[in-house]
Amino acid sequence: MKHFLKSLLVIAFCAMPIITMAQVESCKVKYSGSKVTIKDFAKAYCSQFEKGSFEQQALNAINKGNSKNCVVDKKNGYVKYSATNDDITETFEMCFWNCNNKNEKIVATNYVCEGGGLDECFLNFFSYNTKTKEMKHIDPPYTSNVQLIDMVDLSVASEEIVNEVNSARNEDMNKYLPIYSLPRYGKNITFRMADRNAIHPALQRTCTLIWDGEKFSVDR
Repeated sequence: MKHFLKSLLVIAFCAMPIITMAQVESCKVKYSGSKVTIKDFAKAYCSQFEKGSFEQQALNAINKGNSKNCVVDKKNGYVKYSATNDDITETFEMCFWNCNNKNEKIVATNYVCEGGGLDECFLNFFSYNTKTKEMKHIDPPYTSNVQLIDMVDLSVASEEIVNEVNSARNEDMNKYLPIYSLPRYGKNITFRMADRNAIHPALQRTCTLIWDGEKFSVDR
């Protein structure tokens, strides 16, 4: 999987890195049984990519079940696959949330690349209609966009640090960008800084995107 060109990211959209891979816009989800499962979502999504791709590798591992590099948790609606090459670990996560309106689910895919001093992340959301059985790519369902400053503990950070983070642009932003983790348990997404040493670790905070049944809000 290619690294993401985060240096091109603008501050207004800092919650979502620039796409550098083929983007799935929609796909049908086929399943047997009384209800759709996380494995059905993973198959529908990963099958859109070419043979030999990281997504196909993930799907093969998910189909085989739990292993050292793969988590398949149908009960909690979560899957995860990781592969390490040359000290770089790439991870694919997927999970879903049931919406209050009963006819919709929100599905998330998350790629994380760790190693080399600067981690990278690529998070996407899809809306799944239980009647049409189709996943469609959507904008992040946030009440407000994630900001770089969200990951700074304002109760202890100096004004100089706050200004440094707020004024970061282009390549200088890379170390402050969010690295997301999808929930295996519970409903909330967490995120941290790409560079754990971008500012002193004691000044950083792990943030939460809180799910309310329809969308996410940042725990500011």
